[in-house]
Amino acid sequence: MEKLHQFVESPWFQRVVLAVIIANGVFVGWQTYEKLPWLDVGLKICLWIFVAELVLKLIAAFGTGRVKQFFTDGWNIFDIVVVVGSFLPTVDPTMSALVRVIRVLRVFRLVRSIPELRVIVSVLVKSVVSMKYITLLAGIILYIYGVIGVKLFGEFMPKEYGTMHESFFTLFRVLTGDNWSDLRYASEGQPWQWKNTFYHVSWIIVSTFLLINLIVGAVLNNYQQVQEVENAKKSKLDVSDARLKELVDEMNTIMKHRELMSREGT
Repeated sequence: MEKLHQFVESPWFQRVVLAVIIANGVFVGWQTYEKLPWLDVGLKICLWIFVAELVLKLIAAFGTGRVKQFFTDGWNIFDIVVVVGSFLPTVDPTMSALVRVIRVLRVFRLVRSIPELRVIVSVLVKSVVSMKYITLLAGIILYIYGVIGVKLFGEFMPKEYGTMHESFFTLFRVLTGDNWSDLRYASEGQPWQWKNTFYHVSWIIVSTFLLINLIVGAVLNNYQQVQEVENAKKSKLDVSDARLKELVDEMNTIMKHRELMSREGT
């Protein structure tokens, strides 16, 4: 089973799987232009190759006692969901749409095959978890500004600030920079113009210059942490490889010395 584990983890096996993932992505994209029978055949072949890969990895994990390690890896769980989901019945229109979405998600397996992309995804997942307090702060500030917007401008701009949900959407629109100046000039010549100007300018300063910078800072901090972990793993592997090479050299020296002693003895 150890040989099977080495086989599924070998570089050439990973390259074959990477090629199949790329081919699957090409087939899925091609199908958006035209429906050809051979594209369906190609997708089915790719699916069964993914099934074979998953089965081999499961056998290797159970055979070498790496079951816990296999099922605690998020990428393995993703592979299982994608492969199993591809066999869902498509009689119902909703299930058919779900299967098509899962078929497209197979392309995302490219991330697993490329270490640099895998690091970036790990950073994003870690950032989502660590940004819960930033998200809470952003939600509180959005709620406060939403209420103020309804109170100040609900009468004058009912389409933008008539209700809370419209107020939230308008603030999100301003956050994206989508013609927010139109809201400012809508109050041109009105007595509440200064309120409009101060409200929207202060929202842009708080949301764009403060909250978004906090999010970027959290992502960069997590990227540095993940990079340090990856470098530590790599350095440990380099040290173990160097030690293994030293042991092999020592064994070769001992064998040569014994061979030389045996020749002198004869």
